Amino acid sequence: MKNKTFTASIICAAKGLAYAIRTEKNYKYYCLILFLSIIANIASGVSVSGYLCQIITAAGVFSAECLNTGIEHIMDMQSREIRTEIRIIKDLAAAGVLCWGIAFFACEIIMIGKAIG
Repeated sequence: MKNKTFTASIICAAKGLAYAIRTEKNYKYYCLILFLSIIANIASGVSVSGYLCQIITAAGVFSAECLNTGIEHIMDMQSREIRTEIRIIKDLAAAGVLCWGIAFFACEIIMIGKAIG
């Protein structure tokens, strides 16, 4: 069923975000990594464009993790037995998170390296 208002959509999205933070250990790790990288960026004097890069890549990681979690739940509803097709779908969703994570760390390494070098 579609949400009737924009506010209702925002509330549903916030509930999904809260669910991810509450139930997904990787989401908690990402929050910790983001917090530590913010501290490192402040300490090294990263530029404003560096923070923009951090915001974009962190948002990518968090959104990909939410999509990954949703796909895993759908696949688990489909079947709990180990099936090659379901494993491939879950692996592909996880690969999306990995790609964003690599981009996040690459940006952090470049930004901090440039700022202190």
